Amino acid sequence: MRSILKFGAIVLPAMLGMAVTIVVSERILEDRRVKPVEGTAPGGSLLPHAPLINLRTNHDDYQDVARGRVLLVFVTTDCGACSKELSNVSQAMSSLASKVTVYGVGIEDRDSVNTFIESNHVAFPILLDHGAVILSRLGFKFMPTKVLLQDGVITKIWYGSSRDKTALIKDVGEVEVK
Repeated sequence: MRSILKFGAIVLPAMLGMAVTIVVSERILEDRRVKPVEGTAPGGSLLPHAPLINLRTNHDDYQDVARGRVLLVFVTTDCGACSKELSNVSQAMSSLASKVTVYGVGIEDRDSVNTFIESNHVAFPILLDHGAVILSRLGFKFMPTKVLLQDGVITKIWYGSSRDKTALIKDVGEVEVK
């Protein structure tokens, strides 16, 4: 009988501790998961409308972004993963160009974005979503954020830097890896 009490005195608190740990871990992870905020545009929705100013032409390219298959790569100037992803996109352009139009999208002021783009030697078009209007309507706060569109309709949203250009190409899908 004493052995059963000893066993119960050890096992029951341990099981209770494990249960509490699981519940607390789930709550912590839930807070860290990417959650769209109210009014966001999930896959299958139209890209939220706001000016997307081309840094080279100073023209609002939102209508161009809403045509065909387009990849938008949202970046910030203080993000190491964003620099890496811009490099991945630049290296993948020969494979991506025939299947998808690619735009980088800066979310800060024009001067900061221009400096960042020049220091990262970006050769593809960069748009300015000043104040992160579109990005905030999408409800995502992790950088870089990538949005794949078909005729202005969101088909996929994902975030973070790709491992390399091949992983980026695979994420975009239906593109031949060169």
